[in-house]
Amino acid sequence: MAITVLIMVAKLNHIIEYFFAGLLILWVGIKVRNRDFHFVRTPLYLPIFFFVAWILATTPFAFDPSYSFAECRKTVLQILMFYFVVNVVNTESQVRKILSALLFGVVLLSIVGIAEYLWRGHSLFDRHSHADSLAASGQWFSSYLVMGVPFLWLFFQDSTERKTIFLKCIFLMLVIIALFFSHQRAAWLALIAQLAVLWIVFVRSKRVGWGLIAMAFGLIFIGGQLYKENRNEIIQGVALSSFQSMNYRLDAWKLGFDQILANPFMGYGYGNHTFQKINEEVMIASVNSIFTELHLHNAFLSLAFEVGLTGFGLFALIYSIIIKTAYHGAKKLRGTFVGNLGLCVILLVVGVVTRNIFDNMLVGTLSYLFWLLIGLYFALHVSSQSDGFEEKIILGKLKGDS
Repeated sequence: MAITVLIMVAKLNHIIEYFFAGLLILWVGIKVRNRDFHFVRTPLYLPIFFFVAWILATTPFAFDPSYSFAECRKTVLQILMFYFVVNVVNTESQVRKILSALLFGVVLLSIVGIAEYLWRGHSLFDRHSHADSLAASGQWFSSYLVMGVPFLWLFFQDSTERKTIFLKCIFLMLVIIALFFSHQRAAWLALIAQLAVLWIVFVRSKRVGWGLIAMAFGLIFIGGQLYKENRNEIIQGVALSSFQSMNYRLDAWKLGFDQILANPFMGYGYGNHTFQKINEEVMIASVNSIFTELHLHNAFLSLAFEVGLTGFGLFALIYSIIIKTAYHGAKKLRGTFVGNLGLCVILLVVGVVTRNIFDNMLVGTLSYLFWLLIGLYFALHVSSQSDGFEEKIILGKLKGDS
């Protein structure tokens, strides 16, 4: 549980990496000593294997092979978090404890971020002022919150007492306020996308549905009042209405897309900084452009640039299997903990995809957290495939409803 909280401190990225590597070696050593070579199988094993194999296959042809190999090593370790969780976690009680640690970490990050932002006396709409809490930056901070919000909803589903519901409503509002203070518009869009999916696909309870509508209108009203009171500040070039950063992204995407078409099969080498390395001269010549930045500001375009459309297709296959598996569980086991967790995984993927259309935050501790959360669901999903498990859950649910 401790590692779940520490993962959300981006400044501990390398420490978490070394700690997890040591934990992994210890776990493998124990299995070898006990001659236990049983590993849990999931639908993701083959797609992940081929994705990593493709990255390794393209590495000798990369623009900077040593750099690409080093980045591949990091990615493999991050993905191994999924394998580790699936094989170690096997009960609902364990999952609940880990998610409780996640809830604690998200709320703690939010409180620290809000307090820090207000203490500095920043303007509400100044784009150069970002709440970053214990994370490395506003981008990292907002990404952690986007990944944590769906699992806050999961705890709402387990609440029946009014005091508990009220407390969790406070937690949710703290996270939303912290997300606003991060001043990351892509993160705001991610939250809106998660709410939209929750409403369109899964909401059946009128109370929950109208609650979402009320929250949406409340946020719009508050935002409108803040805009009205701070209109002069907002229309300045450094404020949130500035589309300069979007223009920068469009320029970078155009260059990246043209270069993908020039080498669509193999790509230019795995790694977030490959784009910078190849276009170094363009960056030097473009002082006021996005090309002075380190990457393409789009995780998926960046991946296609690095490992070609083949690698991107394998990556998309992994995400589609995650969504398909989670959707199946959410529909078949609706109202159970496993079913609700499946819904959270869908919202997690929706938030991550939306957030990373405008940046590349599938790195470092964010990637560790993503694979940890995916692993928790697949651990219970595998257990739910055992004989009679689903029937027992559904039967128990029917008895509880009668």
